[in-house]
Amino acid sequence: MSFSYNVKEELSRLSSSICCQRAELASLVRMAGSIKIFGGKKKIFLQIQTVHAPTARRIYKLLRKNFNSPVQIAVKRNSFLKDKSLYIISLDINDCKVLLKGLGILPAGDSFEFQKTIVNPELIKKRCCRRAFVRGAFLGSGSISNPRGPYHMEFVTPDKNMAETLIKLINSFGLKSKKVERKNNYMIYLKDGDHISDLLGIMGAHNSLLKYEDVRVLKDMRNSVNRMVNCETANLNKTIDAAVRQINCIKYLKDNNMFDDLSDNLKDIAELRLEYPDLSLKELGQMLDPILGKSGVSYRLKTIENIAHKLQSRKGEL
Repeated sequence: MSFSYNVKEELSRLSSSICCQRAELASLVRMAGSIKIFGGKKKIFLQIQTVHAPTARRIYKLLRKNFNSPVQIAVKRNSFLKDKSLYIISLDINDCKVLLKGLGILPAGDSFEFQKTIVNPELIKKRCCRRAFVRGAFLGSGSISNPRGPYHMEFVTPDKNMAETLIKLINSFGLKSKKVERKNNYMIYLKDGDHISDLLGIMGAHNSLLKYEDVRVLKDMRNSVNRMVNCETANLNKTIDAAVRQINCIKYLKDNNMFDDLSDNLKDIAELRLEYPDLSLKELGQMLDPILGKSGVSYRLKTIENIAHKLQSRKGEL
């Protein structure tokens, strides 16, 4: 199963108080619900659809706990995802009209169209209810990528007002979510690994949060090791290139009978470089008497290089 599936499965098992159940239901209906009319206006149903079996069970239980009327559930083959079933949970609108108005989903009066006011402010007054609302949005139409890859978490809704409400709720927890319009839908997404981790905790997916952090730690350690290895490799290559260049300059001076014209200090460091081509500047300096620091060794070797380059320039060899 995908990481996203496992997160939803954990969220589907959480227990919650009545006030949080109502907030979660309001969000679920907004994200995955619709009003269906059959046979003219004789039968009007509230339907919530999902391809996630644990989410379907949670929706069924929430509806049963909050409504006295029969709740129907049907399973159909998904025309888009052939390997997954589509779960459709239905409830006669007349049996839940009062509660849907209380949830801010249906307006006052006889209309059966979702109203633009996304949610009754009383439903999300408490922090726990705001967490439940975000949880319902994720169960209804959310997803999260495997932390082994790029960090990404998103909620998709065709309702612009719902998208704006969800962004405000998520950001009220100190997180930073963004919105982008894609075809006929609005996608609310988070890319920051720390914010995604925080939101998992806010929704109540604590086991998934631990797994997410485990992968992140291993991933960060691997990246850190890779950076260190790359840095060491780059430094080693730089040291080797410098040593080869220095040795070539020293040999050039010897081949052109200019080596004996160097000062004793330059001769000493040149002979050490020829004898120990693999040593670092610091190690070469430790072998001198008196001991010379890294910057001093570098200065002397650069002086030798400059002398060799000037000679090559005079001969037209550069």
